[in-house]
Amino acid sequence: MHADTTDERREGTMRVGYLTYGLDRSPTGIGRYAIELLHALAALPDAPEIVLLTTEREDHHGLWDRFEHHALPGCRLVPALMVAGNPLLSIATRRYGLDIIHDPNGIAPFFGPRMGARRVVTIHDTLVYVYPETHNRLDTWRFRWMLPQATTRADMVLTDSDCSRADIQRYLAVPGEKVRAFPIGVNAAFHPIPAGAERDAVLARYSVEPPYLLYVGGITGRKNIARLFEAYAQVRVPRPDLRLVIGGKRQWHTEEMDMTFRRLDIAGQVRFTGYVDDADLPALYSAAEAFVFPSLYEGFGLPPLEAMACGTPVITSNTSSLPEAVGDAGLQVDPYDVDALANAITRVLTDDTLRTHLRERGIVRAAQFTWQRVAEGALATYRTVLGPRE
Repeated sequence: MHADTTDERREGTMRVGYLTYGLDRSPTGIGRYAIELLHALAALPDAPEIVLLTTEREDHHGLWDRFEHHALPGCRLVPALMVAGNPLLSIATRRYGLDIIHDPNGIAPFFGPRMGARRVVTIHDTLVYVYPETHNRLDTWRFRWMLPQATTRADMVLTDSDCSRADIQRYLAVPGEKVRAFPIGVNAAFHPIPAGAERDAVLARYSVEPPYLLYVGGITGRKNIARLFEAYAQVRVPRPDLRLVIGGKRQWHTEEMDMTFRRLDIAGQVRFTGYVDDADLPALYSAAEAFVFPSLYEGFGLPPLEAMACGTPVITSNTSSLPEAVGDAGLQVDPYDVDALANAITRVLTDDTLRTHLRERGIVRAAQFTWQRVAEGALATYRTVLGPRE
């Protein structure tokens, strides 16, 4: 089944096969990237014709009614997509007259002949190489054995930051001219939500009580939540009313975090919300005293920008791509230094002038990151790899 956005192909219009993956599950950062970029591309005045190549069983985001779409059967899970993806994409290229195949997920099942379409992949980070001990076996296999082969067959690689661009060149041996970095955008839904019924309803839904510090993201080893617990334990000595809220799905390599949590005996003060729906995030950010994101490594780090867009003071790491995201609008600390993290939190909690400065600077900073700019960069890349067209 598919829905066509036009009765017939517009003469001379570029047709982009856009690979979607995992959108029938709760979308994480990469899934959100794929959805946001898709909508931004479609909104461009010179938008290409977008053809969704879907792996999902269901459409939870209203995409199939809006875009032409065709299923890649049997590819719902990464191993199957890696094996069957290339022949199925080749068939789709011929059958649907595609000029470009873009994989925004970083899976890149590009292992055979292109069958006419140029190929673009977005690789969001090289975490497996930088922190191999913090990832799962499937991603380790994919990055170390499959992705280096696939990137040699891709015509262009997109990524989210200059840090990731340098890492892709270093670890995947991709030439610099073949990698383009376009910083991720912030959806307009992220803005300050004032105190009131709307905000209270969201907090009640997740059983969150102010005042609180907030972390949002995956719950895994490289997110450095164990040291966040250590810093929080220091901060709450003079602020016993202060809670810590951890929003996100538990993933892998959480042993150190769990041991630290038990050792510090902070179960009564820490609230694990589980996955937070995108629509609820602005209220959760807005009500927080500060957003603390001490991750060891990020390909970009969208949550700090979202928090800044909501007027929440941000404390984050001075490593990887995070300085590119927050600039001078957030406090940056060494993520391995628990005392420095605790001191930064204390400064935000006690210095009203600093809080006001971070709120104002954060809103201005976040407004500079738009999905339109990401889409314009992607479209320019499509045109580059296609070359002059008659």
